[in-house]
Amino acid sequence: MDAVYEEKIRKILAAAVAAPSGDNSQPWHFAFRAPDLIEFYAMPEKDNALLNIDESGTGIALGAAIQNAELEAKALGFTPEVRFGGRAPLVATLALRERGHFSESEQILERAIPFRHTNRKAYKSAPLASEDRQALLGAVGETDGVSFALLEDKESMALVARALTTMEEVALQNKSLHKLFFESIFWSKKQNAAGEPGLYIKTLELPPPAQLLFKVLRYWPVANVLAKIGFPKVVAATNAKQNASASAFGIITIGQFDRTHYMEAGRLLERVWLTAAARDMSLQIVTGLLFLARTVARGNSSSFSADERALVKSAYARIQEQMNGSNEPFLMFRIGYAEAPSAVSFRKPPVVTGTR
Repeated sequence: MDAVYEEKIRKILAAAVAAPSGDNSQPWHFAFRAPDLIEFYAMPEKDNALLNIDESGTGIALGAAIQNAELEAKALGFTPEVRFGGRAPLVATLALRERGHFSESEQILERAIPFRHTNRKAYKSAPLASEDRQALLGAVGETDGVSFALLEDKESMALVARALTTMEEVALQNKSLHKLFFESIFWSKKQNAAGEPGLYIKTLELPPPAQLLFKVLRYWPVANVLAKIGFPKVVAATNAKQNASASAFGIITIGQFDRTHYMEAGRLLERVWLTAAARDMSLQIVTGLLFLARTVARGNSSSFSADERALVKSAYARIQEQMNGSNEPFLMFRIGYAEAPSAVSFRKPPVVTGTR
């Protein structure tokens, strides 16, 4: 392909890798097939094996990457056609057709791609502005089988926030989860600048004393002793108060638990997140407990004690109580207004290849 066309492909893939993924795992690979086809491949081995049930976390990340690629392709003058499916690990293709319509609302989302980041800081205890609420709900579009709602009642938010932080409570007392969590954290600014997968410690927004504590907590014998004296409950309760201070919880539900719906949920998430970024709002995904609950419910829970399984099931039931009879919550996040994050996670630059 000529240099101009190749540069356009690189820009599309650069937008794709700017998508969110669990623990910044970047579980994807892309290939270009001349003359006009971009292929999206799933790499679930890069995700948290214990929580990535049915490869749903990988599906969400791929869906968000596809959404970004579609927006960037339109900005470059293409009419992209997304098709889900293919022989694993191929999950979707994006065909680049002739110039089409690029709406003003899509232009706003495309311009927001570089500014969409996770913000784990404390949010301001302020309700959503009516125009922000309208914009967020309007970002859903015509998505089949996936829905989005906002939970804004403060009492309900407090109950949900504490239930969600059961994830932290279990992670700090369970050896398998503890290992996976702390293996994903790194302290090197150089690693982050290089786009290495994982969580850069600065993005966790921990105060300096807590950062030092994390360096000790990464050793299981230390964490195990602290767990026996109730430290995980203290952490969970503290995080719950911070999470409940957001303006709202966003809740995404899906009609069917399969790969296509996981990717559609990822696309919807990214549209909402880009809308929030364009309006100078902050967002943090808080969905680990939901994935853990599905793991336990499916019987894939040999790594957890009976008490831990009961704790997870109870927390999930409390979340469902606040759903007012709607579908099971698949993905949740807190959203609101906050100062800019102290640091952001970078991505490995995309590589344009013609083969897997």
